[in-house]
Amino acid sequence: MSHKLYELDVRLQEIEPPIWRTVEVPGAWSLEEVHFALQVAMGWTNSHLHHFKIGDKHYGMTDVDDAGDLEFEDEREYRLQDLVENGGSFVYEYDFGDSWEHDVTVKKVTTVAKPPRPRCVAGARACPPEDCGGSGGYENLLAALANADHEEHESLMTWSSDFKSERFELPKNGLDLREEMENFKAYADGDDPFDQYDVDPDDGPMMDLPKSLVQAVLELDPMQRASLGALIAGSRASELSAFCVCAMPDSTLPLRSGSRTRHGNATTP
Repeated sequence: MSHKLYELDVRLQEIEPPIWRTVEVPGAWSLEEVHFALQVAMGWTNSHLHHFKIGDKHYGMTDVDDAGDLEFEDEREYRLQDLVENGGSFVYEYDFGDSWEHDVTVKKVTTVAKPPRPRCVAGARACPPEDCGGSGGYENLLAALANADHEEHESLMTWSSDFKSERFELPKNGLDLREEMENFKAYADGDDPFDQYDVDPDDGPMMDLPKSLVQAVLELDPMQRASLGALIAGSRASELSAFCVCAMPDSTLPLRSGSRTRHGNATTP
């Protein structure tokens, strides 16, 4: 049985010099799986909402309250190879607040004998820090970091953990995306983090926090934990509202708190 291997060129819009990656994924993958691969390859943390715009349709998460108003097709039900051919392109948007839009172009489609493994095989420049304010905020961040006399230099050095915009490295044979993708999938599926950590979710204020958030926070270093203050107070709901204001001005949709239900395989539309 043969398999299709898609080579994707992924570039952040409105950023110069460009931040880009070359990513290899199986063509038979669902768009949800492509989402996880792009998250890992770019360096994002899967902390925000996302969607794909392919042709005149939008594909994304449909398991949020009143998701039908967003007119999203369920990304789990569509395969990459059924939607985009060699030379085709689409837009992947991550974080409806910062609105990070990625131009994704299919550079090559290869038929291979074995199931291909997802890899990032090339790229340049570091992924912007989460919640830095989109392309405009990113530009301001770089300006402040580069100027020791800037009034926000010290605070942004601390907030960004001394971010280095040109830093990007790959293993010699490319970065295998599978392990980190599985971690993201586990969070999305709502796996119980308290099985791994000696934490009782019924102790104190911990019981009021989403378990996936607790697990993610426990894995951060102290400086990264300190930067989460602005994110904890319902950022996903505000991102969804921001998207609705742009796309459907009369709609306001909160994100459902329940875990996602994974489908076995994507189907041909």
